[in-house]
Amino acid sequence: MAKEKTGLVKTPLDELTYKVNGLAMQVMRELKSGHKEEFYQRRLVELCRAAGLRTEMEQRVEVWINDSMVGYLYLDLWIENSLVVECKALSHDLTDHELHQVLVYLAATGSPVGMLYNFGQSTLEFKRILRPINMQDWQKYLYRVIWTLPGTTLPLEDALSASQPIRFSVISDLANQPSTLSSAPVRDSVTESVDVSAPIRDSVTESAYSMSGVDINAGNRTVDLMKSAVKSMYTPSVLAGIGSFGGLFDASVLKEMKSPVLVASTDGVGTKVKLAASTGRYRGIGHDIVNHCINDILVQGARPLFFMDYFATSKLNPEQTAEVVTGIAEACKEAGMALLGGETAEMPGVYQPNEFDLAGTIIGVVEREDVLPRRNLQAGDVLIGLTSSGPHTNGYSLIRKVFLDMPLESVIPELGCSLADALLAPHRSYFSVLHSVLSNIKALAHITGGGFIENIPRILPDDLDAKIKIDSWTPPPLWKLIQSEGHIAADEMYRVFNMGIGMIAIVDKTKSAEIQKLIPEQTFIIGELVSGEKKVRLIT
Repeated sequence: MAKEKTGLVKTPLDELTYKVNGLAMQVMRELKSGHKEEFYQRRLVELCRAAGLRTEMEQRVEVWINDSMVGYLYLDLWIENSLVVECKALSHDLTDHELHQVLVYLAATGSPVGMLYNFGQSTLEFKRILRPINMQDWQKYLYRVIWTLPGTTLPLEDALSASQPIRFSVISDLANQPSTLSSAPVRDSVTESVDVSAPIRDSVTESAYSMSGVDINAGNRTVDLMKSAVKSMYTPSVLAGIGSFGGLFDASVLKEMKSPVLVASTDGVGTKVKLAASTGRYRGIGHDIVNHCINDILVQGARPLFFMDYFATSKLNPEQTAEVVTGIAEACKEAGMALLGGETAEMPGVYQPNEFDLAGTIIGVVEREDVLPRRNLQAGDVLIGLTSSGPHTNGYSLIRKVFLDMPLESVIPELGCSLADALLAPHRSYFSVLHSVLSNIKALAHITGGGFIENIPRILPDDLDAKIKIDSWTPPPLWKLIQSEGHIAADEMYRVFNMGIGMIAIVDKTKSAEIQKLIPEQTFIIGELVSGEKKVRLIT
């Protein structure tokens, strides 16, 4: 690896690196230490663009072995199509690991020099990294920084040879790139279609549209801040580029199925968004909408394919919106699902100031013969309860009323955390723990709005009741607090909330113990099916 020799080794980019160094120092003066890496990255992008430098954020570089694209590299900043910039926010000094990362980027882009910044300490740490003299040096570091395509297995490093050359392709125009294996998800804005690869331009004069309350520049900045999040969701099945009017999904995978059935669902987060707004916590809301929708199609046995979101507000706050969409992207990635696109709407007059709403649509698929619930439900089948992560996304109108006069950031001893932490815990997904045992499950009930009383009957035949033993598990302390503070009857608690059980699986009694062992977390036998009239009976 080449040693840094500032002032001794000259490169064609010295003037550019000098200018970017000055802008990085300005970022450090403005923000100081203590923030996440992306905040420094975004601010440096803004300053570079304001200085007239063409700057791409999270620039994608395709990695090819022979004729197969195996994954991507992502450059924090790609300036003037020639300079690699990597931003860190580490509490310790830069190490060889970060230097090696930049070496790979230099080899991939052919750039002669890269800048490495660490904003995580009291003073800015920076290094100028030169391309290695021996261009084989970078290869041993490649596998540490490559983002591989889902389902892709990289060849062993020792197996790479002249017969399997590695090559790179810098995608410099995202809006006009060809549709190869994958490209950017589509995201529209009601203000205008935005090319996120273009610099943000501040208008010198206030437009008539902005005077009406819609800020196009804020829309541009919002999409720019979301760029890195949606890029993380590139999959081989996503074909449409940013700026398209619709998202394209390659459905050829369905050819491998015998009789595929598409399953669709649309839902919203509800008034939980008001709690999130009041505390300034937005990312978890993104997880809420994705995981809620995943669970809704899981109860029919479906695995998720792709997701689209809708974010509407009175006035766009780019950082707020980006946090929500980042949460959406994170949850999609955890589920192995594509974030195909979305809509960001700024509608003053429709929404009250500082308010927003979030909804999502999911598409999944299941073999026709595997659709749940099955028709063999019978008396004697048992109900297995899986724990919830909190109230999930229902009952928040009542929750907000109950805790109206209680500071959300106050730590509640019996909860072991603040009230905000407990109430804003993201809605969990049950896909990862249940998908492998679906063949042994007769039916699933997602306990959402309506609690036990309204949700379980949705999967019951007309001649069966579900008998729930409410003492078969211990609801977390939050539910006791809600009930006591709100003076709520026990029956109403089970009609409104999940009471610590977010998903219920109905299985054959003879297989229940085996299935519980296959589920990689603690579960509870909470009841059974009995003859009846499609109702729920709560017993002790």
